[in-house]
Amino acid sequence: MDSQDIFLNNINRLAAYHSLDTYKQMAEFLDVTEDALKHWQNKTRCPTLKRLDQIGDRIGCRSYALIQKDSEIFAKIDCPKNNSREIFIRNLKEKFLQEGRFSWNDKAALFCCFVSVDALKSYFRERNFKTPPLKKLDEMASAIGIPAYELIKGDDANEKTDT
Repeated sequence: MDSQDIFLNNINRLAAYHSLDTYKQMAEFLDVTEDALKHWQNKTRCPTLKRLDQIGDRIGCRSYALIQKDSEIFAKIDCPKNNSREIFIRNLKEKFLQEGRFSWNDKAALFCCFVSVDALKSYFRERNFKTPPLKKLDEMASAIGIPAYELIKGDDANEKTDT
């Protein structure tokens, strides 16, 4: 099961829990457009890390829980704001050090051609950075042999957030 399937299952669980019966109700609850929700459900588009953070913030759960199978998404967390991108970058940097990958070409090669050097650099930029959509996150996680949610899961005791 890929991250988008898990994400959809989790938001459908939320909808059932809160008795949200229509796309409109679900979209309002998640603070997204109906079109975005329909595209996700039809798998013609998938959310980015930024959107996961916004949804996690809205419903009061960690972003990684939204793409973790059978996760606890109903327990409200005391978290000012999710920042999956920061955790994603920190986890990638740690993986690069473990693997002895220091050049951009070596780093990108770790992902078996799923990520170009330019795309990888765009994730690491300080400004005007990009965040990967769930499909790309799945490809990257698969290439390094971990579940996708682990790429955006921090050590809960030290999990960094935007303040």
